[in-house]
Amino acid sequence: MSNSPLVEYTKISPNSSNPRKKKIKKITIHHEAGILSLQTLGAIFARKSRKASSNYGVDKNGRIGMYVEEKNRAWTSGSPSNDHQAITIEVANDRIGGNWSVSDKALEGTINLCVDICKRNGIKKLVYTGDSRGNLTRHNMFQNTNCPGPYLQSKFPYIAREVNKRLGYKSEQITIGQITLPKRGYFNKGDRAGSVKIIQKYLKELGFNVGRYGVDGVYGSDTIKAVRQFQKKYKLKIDGSVGVEAANKLKDIFQKPEPKKDINRVYINGKKVGSFAEEKNIINQVKQNLNKADKIEIIKK
Repeated sequence: MSNSPLVEYTKISPNSSNPRKKKIKKITIHHEAGILSLQTLGAIFARKSRKASSNYGVDKNGRIGMYVEEKNRAWTSGSPSNDHQAITIEVANDRIGGNWSVSDKALEGTINLCVDICKRNGIKKLVYTGDSRGNLTRHNMFQNTNCPGPYLQSKFPYIAREVNKRLGYKSEQITIGQITLPKRGYFNKGDRAGSVKIIQKYLKELGFNVGRYGVDGVYGSDTIKAVRQFQKKYKLKIDGSVGVEAANKLKDIFQKPEPKKDINRVYINGKKVGSFAEEKNIINQVKQNLNKADKIEIIKK
């Protein structure tokens, strides 16, 4: 297992699990919540008392440092399951507070690093689903934290698209629940599609006003306004576009779980003969044992 040739600074942290227990399949991006140099980040991770580390760091100029070799699991996301299969990256901010922005150089350095990680580890496509099911994940999917900050989090769909473009992977439509997103990954003003009708129908059912034309399949100003109100209510990124994050939220709200069937345990003369969900199967068991049974019990689980 190799490390990135893009690394310009190395300071190995003692805070890691060696070796990692799973094959590398994911990338998890964090922000530093600070404007740190590669050396400063390395010094922080060098303290055992910190009990934290990352595989790589990217400074505001796009330079890359390494703190835990790829063969080992860094202590980054608060999720051993994720971090044993993820390369973790800490990205420096260029502004403290607010939306915790990162520089264009840092973003470009992060994308270059992700491309390199994918190529060397056989990751053919970087998939951002807005939750932990994808192979591009965020810190706040695993812990109650603002990391990676509003700005960097808003760039995750772009990062995935750009990485996949450089890997030579052609973009394709993503379907989330009943909603199929356009190839760009989100709906924009003027888009017309059957999935826009579904979005409008969902918004209307949730009490949001989609405008005088109602469910017409056109992603217009009124729909954008309704989407922004929906995003605000459910604490999503407020941009008026339905992409992966908003589509996943709508799916979670409207996707009905499969009804749970009651399991009935049948006992004949105190001996369990089986567990059945279907009533007809219970009746058959009772009929078969009716003449020879002194006691028949049906216990619902």
